[in-house]
Amino acid sequence: MADLDPVFAYYGLSDPFPTSWDDKPIQESQFAFVLGDYFNGADDGKSGSGDSGGWHDMTVLQRNFDMFVKMKSTLDTAHKEMKKDFLQESKNWGVADIDQLIDDANMKAAQIMKPVMDNKSKGDRLKATLSLIEKNRYLFDLPGALLANIKRGDHDSLVRDYRRGRTLTEEIRTLPHSTELSDYLVQQRRVIERIWGEVEVVVEDYKSSVWKQLSEARPDDNYVLYISILLELGVEDNPIWVWLQTLVDNLKSQMEEAFDDLNSSLQILRKEVCNTPPASTNTATEYFLNAIKFATLESHNSKFATLESKDLPEIERMWVTLKDVIEEVTKYFGKQIALFWECASGFLDGRTQSSLPVGQKGESKVHLTLSREEDARIRTDARELVELYASSVADFFVRSVADSEDKAANVERTKTMDSESEMDANTPRSERKMMNLPNTSAASLSASARLATSLKNDRIAEAHRQIDLPTTSPSSLEAPISPRSPGSEKNFELYAFLPPNANAIGTTFFLSQLLNTLGSLASELAGLSISSRHIDVLRTMMSTVRERCVGGACLSWQQDAKRFKMAEDWNPTSTRKCTRVPGLFLQYQSVVLDGLQKLVFIPGAEKKSKAVVILPPSSKLVSSIKTQFANSIFLTLNGLVQCAVAGDKKAIGVNGSPLKTRVPNSTIDQDIGTPSARMESRLLLMICNIAELNGSVVSALFERFSSLFSIQLTDNSNIIGDAMTQLDEQLFTTFTKKKRANFTTIIRTGILRSGILWSQLGKPTDVSPYIYHVLLQLVLLHMQVSSVGPILVKRVITDLLHHIVNTILESFRQIDKFSLGGMLQATIDVEFVNQKMTVYGTPDIENLYQTCYATIQDATDRSKMEVDVMTRQLEDMKKLLLKCHKQSRMEFLCFKEEKPTKSREMS
Repeated sequence: MADLDPVFAYYGLSDPFPTSWDDKPIQESQFAFVLGDYFNGADDGKSGSGDSGGWHDMTVLQRNFDMFVKMKSTLDTAHKEMKKDFLQESKNWGVADIDQLIDDANMKAAQIMKPVMDNKSKGDRLKATLSLIEKNRYLFDLPGALLANIKRGDHDSLVRDYRRGRTLTEEIRTLPHSTELSDYLVQQRRVIERIWGEVEVVVEDYKSSVWKQLSEARPDDNYVLYISILLELGVEDNPIWVWLQTLVDNLKSQMEEAFDDLNSSLQILRKEVCNTPPASTNTATEYFLNAIKFATLESHNSKFATLESKDLPEIERMWVTLKDVIEEVTKYFGKQIALFWECASGFLDGRTQSSLPVGQKGESKVHLTLSREEDARIRTDARELVELYASSVADFFVRSVADSEDKAANVERTKTMDSESEMDANTPRSERKMMNLPNTSAASLSASARLATSLKNDRIAEAHRQIDLPTTSPSSLEAPISPRSPGSEKNFELYAFLPPNANAIGTTFFLSQLLNTLGSLASELAGLSISSRHIDVLRTMMSTVRERCVGGACLSWQQDAKRFKMAEDWNPTSTRKCTRVPGLFLQYQSVVLDGLQKLVFIPGAEKKSKAVVILPPSSKLVSSIKTQFANSIFLTLNGLVQCAVAGDKKAIGVNGSPLKTRVPNSTIDQDIGTPSARMESRLLLMICNIAELNGSVVSALFERFSSLFSIQLTDNSNIIGDAMTQLDEQLFTTFTKKKRANFTTIIRTGILRSGILWSQLGKPTDVSPYIYHVLLQLVLLHMQVSSVGPILVKRVITDLLHHIVNTILESFRQIDKFSLGGMLQATIDVEFVNQKMTVYGTPDIENLYQTCYATIQDATDRSKMEVDVMTRQLEDMKKLLLKCHKQSRMEFLCFKEEKPTKSREMS
């Protein structure tokens, strides 16, 4: 290394790895001197070859001529010898060895100097590079600074740094060219271009990220920030137009997906209801009665609105989940459409663009103005979004179960094909679809709604346990399980959104809430100044959904009417006027009518715009409700009558299943414990119920209907009144038919077939036995009727008394002749009945009595009768009658007219 010190000194270096360079120029003479010293040695006094040898010979010649001569002689001889053997052309005249030595020397010099020269070149380049970096340090740091800004999310700093770097780059690109700086400028521009290329890569990647964020931005996100960044950085495509179009496409695809998933969720909910073991008849009855109870309480106290059980648990779970999911889906897309139009309107009228940047040199200004075609396209897109929303909602409610299942199957098939296609292409779904709603897709909506609803149901169930929910008694556990009714399920399949066998109370309750939500959303969308056409679409949607909801409610209404008979327990109420059914029927029908009124007029929908989307109901719709109202009354009566006349057969309960016959109260059982007596008790109670229904309940319901729907029901009232009257007569005839036959047998046997010879009878000593038998039967009947329906006692006894007297008359007419004793016996028999049954007498019955007397007298032989004898006989008969009355006072006390008490007189 010491041999290289002169070389290092030449470059101003102390070691071969300098940290700085000396700018002091070095002369070539010095370089030559150094190299000469290095190759020839430094002042060592030795001779070399070539010219240096000649200089030495001259010196020697001067010193010693003789020696020179001798030496020259020797040299000449040597020259001749060299010329003879060495200095030949083939040996390059003797310099071949010298050339080889020189080449070897050059090679060694090159080996030594090449690293030195390379280091010098590197040093020069390093100095130039350090100078270039120092002068353009900002640009060299720019890629890292931009990445740091991106990582921090500092968009403002990123745009600022990018603009500054762009300005510096353009300045370097436009520097004037000069000869002495040409190499430096070329190198500088080359380096700057490379750096700026890296900057552009970073910025383009960032732009792509911003484009993606913009494509995923919803109207309620900070989309203006993303648009501003793109405009600041400069882009070829218009970010405003691209975002609006992407948003429309995304909303359409999301809406279709959401409603498809909603339909699939509906299928799952229906299957859960259908696969749930049906409740026992007693349990179903208790839930039905409980629904009536809480619905009635709700009308008086709103705090029960969230606690009542509207239907069986599985049906209510379906209602709650379905309502929550529908509301969530429709609210979300209704809001997104409104926000889209709000955003689009801001761009259409230029309000939003006024605050947007135009770019560094105004290159983005062209994107701030929408063309006439783009304006029209945006308005069309907004209208199409509303139309898609309206048609999706309407289709959901219009579908039957079969249509809904087909739709779900087609969607599932399409998803399967798409999944297989994605697997074949090995392409992630996220790369094929521009935007997905995070955590708000229809599937996640359905899943989250089901989870939330499950928790909500648990809370509802707990609340139910804290209030008066029906409890399961041991007898209800033994009740038979009710199978589904095929007929009712077939009708329910016309309405996919309707839970199978849902009652009308729950149906009207949940559907009215849904219609209120949809009505409010439709009103909001109608307030958007898109076009007049989109308002018509929303009106059509609401009319369609309303008609379907009313249709579903009427279907549940009819089913309830058919199974309302299961609410009958055949126990008289405390007033003993009827059973609980008339009161329950009034409560139930009032609740359903109130619910239907909410479905028809949707009073809960808030009017948030001047545009009216809920039109008055059509006369056809109200007329259908009117018809169903009358049908529900007829069907309810038919079901109750069916139970009443079922005899000892099992009555039909919910869904057409056998109903475990409820045993009447103990009082009735003790008095009339036979199956026939139980059926007669049901007939009597049914007659009482019809009287109550026809007297006050139905008239109150007609008034309520007229008030709710502003329609008169005079014709229906008359028809229903006539039908109830006929039904009452039929039931009464059914009840008295056997009684009449029994009395006819007793009377005809006693008068015509007992062996009495009316033409030969002597003086009577007592009332005939058949009369006592008839009256005792009336006593038993009085007890039976008064224990079941006291209000029917007079009607029943009076009707049968008329039949008894008429039968006596018809029997006496068959007697050809009465003796004096026979005449007196027949007369005393009729008079005894007349006097005992005075309370139940009527003008018709009185006429029958008189006709009996006349018939007896006409058939009596008076030729041998003396007046005084007749007079005495009649006096004796009076005494006999008085005696018979006293003897039978207790037996027939029930027929005695009650004296009015002070309380009755006051009332």
